[in-house]
Amino acid sequence: MKVILLAPKPPPAGGIAGWTMRMEKAKLINNWKVEVVDEKLIGKREVFGEQSKKSIYNETKRTLKIWLNLFLKARDKEVKVVHSSIPATRMAMTRELICCYISKVMRKKFIIHYRCTVPYMCTKKIDIFLMKKLSNASDKVFCLNKESQKFIENNTKTESVLIPNFIDEESIIQHEVVINKNIKNVIYVGGVIKSKGAVDILKVAEKLPYIDFTLIGKASKEIFDMKKTDNITILGEIPLNEVTGELDKADVFLFPSYFEGEGFSNALAEAMARGLPCIVSDWAANSDMIEKNGGIVVDIKKPDQIVKAILHLEKNPQKRVENSAFNINKVKNNYIDRIVTSMYVKEYEKTIQS
Repeated sequence: MKVILLAPKPPPAGGIAGWTMRMEKAKLINNWKVEVVDEKLIGKREVFGEQSKKSIYNETKRTLKIWLNLFLKARDKEVKVVHSSIPATRMAMTRELICCYISKVMRKKFIIHYRCTVPYMCTKKIDIFLMKKLSNASDKVFCLNKESQKFIENNTKTESVLIPNFIDEESIIQHEVVINKNIKNVIYVGGVIKSKGAVDILKVAEKLPYIDFTLIGKASKEIFDMKKTDNITILGEIPLNEVTGELDKADVFLFPSYFEGEGFSNALAEAMARGLPCIVSDWAANSDMIEKNGGIVVDIKKPDQIVKAILHLEKNPQKRVENSAFNINKVKNNYIDRIVTSMYVKEYEKTIQS
């Protein structure tokens, strides 16, 4: 049996495109195979930042191509399910509603997978209307975090299932984690933009000049042009193996995001897999992931709370040892490819039997 993924391929490699790439190489149980209808952005448009502005011409061209490719791939009798993976933006939900109708005409089950925290995205009446229309037309809804699932349950009639993102099992650290007495290096991985908490990190660095702060990811012009203290290093986009090396040199992972499209951070899961204690904002799936034992949860846009959290962890190295062990085990038991992809397949099979 086959599943069609409606999702973007790289470039860029992060976000949903990274998930698509991992799904393509995953070995699904029960001999399920993956086909992809590529929904990648075209032209020079990017997911966020200065190049995120939409072009009507390019979006129309992209959308028509997606619909045509879905129709052609759905003619395959082995295809049983169409699995659409999107943020709950107005344009994406409108496009995927037509994808849902195409799938139904072709007698395929349709699953909508919201790759965000739905109530953060659906704040206006038109967005909530589209979300309800798409969800109710679908056979099942996949959510990345508890807040999204609760919102879906309260606003739609379709069954929702909570399934996290996943990372490669090989990403889990294999050697003993060394917890230093003092915190010398705090690391962040993701888009280096304001809504991911980059400005807050710069403010924290000013107050803790004896600690080095390393930011990995593409920086917006706004952040790049800001005045920075000498203890801030922005590495930009680097290969995954180099990211892993930087994580292994760090003492704490900091993720103060309040990005409206955040659903479940793979960057956070990868840091947990390397045994890093984590300081995260109370946003999206962050607190679901580290719970009370993987680090410290702070309010969004509160750099003073981040400073206090870092100082607390520095004074309690044994707490960091416990955080490290908890995070590694949490990833092993919940966020690796073979576990999560098996959850997908089980839901595919339940759906086609219903």
